[in-house]
Amino acid sequence: MDTGSNAMDLDTLYDILSESQRRYVLYYFFDCDHATVDSLARQIAAWERDIAPESVSTEQKKQTQLSLLHNHLPRLEEQRLVAFDHRSGDVVSGNNFEAIRSTIERARERDGIGPVARTTTETFLYSDLLTESTSTDR
Repeated sequence: MDTGSNAMDLDTLYDILSESQRRYVLYYFFDCDHATVDSLARQIAAWERDIAPESVSTEQKKQTQLSLLHNHLPRLEEQRLVAFDHRSGDVVSGNNFEAIRSTIERARERDGIGPVARTTTETFLYSDLLTESTSTDR
């Protein structure tokens, strides 16, 4: 674990990892560089129920989204383990993610969580508007 000024103490780390949905958010970033709240919620709901993401109901996804938005993402963001763009709903791993990677890897192995099911990205992460002219502009 990182020993710099941004390093979290063991009590904080164990508190963060004590909740499965927070662990699952972190596991997601082993397989993907970014996520949306929607894609995180669908995948986490699937992992919790041991089902395919396509089988997650709208209600199950909504419950997980609410839990992420109001509890888990703010806690992870506070510790700089994720960065969350509240406007777009995009989530990426934070500055402190790499410092605890090995701990998260061991937890993932112990939980027996498989890889993220690949889906299309629903937003353009922190992108600028396209400024090139199109064929209809000519």
